[in-house]
Amino acid sequence: MIVRDLLAIALRGLRSNKLRSALTMLGLIIGVAAVILLTSLGQGLSGSVNAAVEPIANSITIVPKLSPIPGGPSAKPLTDDDMEDIARIPQVAELVPLVTGATTGAAGSVSRAVTASTPGAQFLSASVTGTTHNFLSAQQKTLSYGTFFTEAQERSGADVVILGPLVAEALYGPNHQSAIGQTLRLNHALFTVIGVMDSFGASGDNVIIMPMKAARSGVFGYGKGGDELSSLSVKATSTQQVAAAKAQITQVMRNNHRISDPRFDDFQVQDLGSRLSTFTNLIDLITSAVPAVAAVSLLVGGIGVLNIMLVSVTDRTREIGTRKAVGASDSAILTQFVMEALTLAGVGGLIGVVFSVGTIAGLKALLSSLAAGGNKMLSSFSPVLSPTPILVAFGISLAIGLLAGGYPAWRAARLEPIEALRYE
Repeated sequence: MIVRDLLAIALRGLRSNKLRSALTMLGLIIGVAAVILLTSLGQGLSGSVNAAVEPIANSITIVPKLSPIPGGPSAKPLTDDDMEDIARIPQVAELVPLVTGATTGAAGSVSRAVTASTPGAQFLSASVTGTTHNFLSAQQKTLSYGTFFTEAQERSGADVVILGPLVAEALYGPNHQSAIGQTLRLNHALFTVIGVMDSFGASGDNVIIMPMKAARSGVFGYGKGGDELSSLSVKATSTQQVAAAKAQITQVMRNNHRISDPRFDDFQVQDLGSRLSTFTNLIDLITSAVPAVAAVSLLVGGIGVLNIMLVSVTDRTREIGTRKAVGASDSAILTQFVMEALTLAGVGGLIGVVFSVGTIAGLKALLSSLAAGGNKMLSSFSPVLSPTPILVAFGISLAIGLLAGGYPAWRAARLEPIEALRYE
């Protein structure tokens, strides 16, 4: 019997028992769809995390710390000299110094009383950061309104500030754009607001950014001789050069601070990429394990195919006896029932593939529309539909059909014609 005839018989059998066939295929449909959908979502999540991590994977932060050894030498602060020497390291692509501290601010050119009834008054005590013109690119931050200060304004120590959104709302109300051009008093010094930052989290939104020279002279009172830094943010030339950059930075800092014993280090070089690698490894583990869990539903579907094929053999015992009586061979009976099981599994797997592909396409369109509507959390996330999980899931479905149909087909082929004809 040729394959075309066997396939026709198998399809006719499915149509004659539509409800039973549909319920049997449901497990395979759900299993195949679950494997494809979860793999696609997992790959999308992994890609989204990697896209978010990649720009900061080569980031290095240098901060001062106290010596952990009691009685050790006193810790020296980070200084402009340290910054200049680190900037000359070949593996350093970009460097941003930070001078930070807390202050209180008031809108307008004269101080005004702030009471508990003042909208957002709790945000008037803010963190001030003095830095350089490349702060935005180095810190992966953006502006919602206005502009950032230029290199010329940085060198001159211009009295300009960029506000975090919490500060802008506390001083000028919910319309952050209205803050542009306003005057802000900080520690009796007057500054002009030229920009408002995008939200970057609660701690990052309650901040005022200004040129480092202006922060030192107008807010912190360092004067011309102040050269201390709160921290240094460094970008290595590539993620592959992070280890070399850290080693060079550590050597420069020890030389500058005259440290020969690493136990007396009064600084800490922190590699953000190594911390993030643990998180990305966890994400990769989850995205790999979830489809494996979903594959259990395929096993359940296979049990359903096995059960229905056993029932089919029992119901068609007299038919098998008749076919054997007129000359059908054991191999022909075996092939027929295996083909029926494969057809059942193949149709179920195909429906699962179509359903999952359609669902992913609809989900992509939904996420795209939400991202276009301003949802930044979803702007970088999109399910990844690749041929591999589709082929694997469909192949497993066929394999389950073959295995689940093999034993019932073997039982059917071993039936004796006389016993089969006598079966009631």
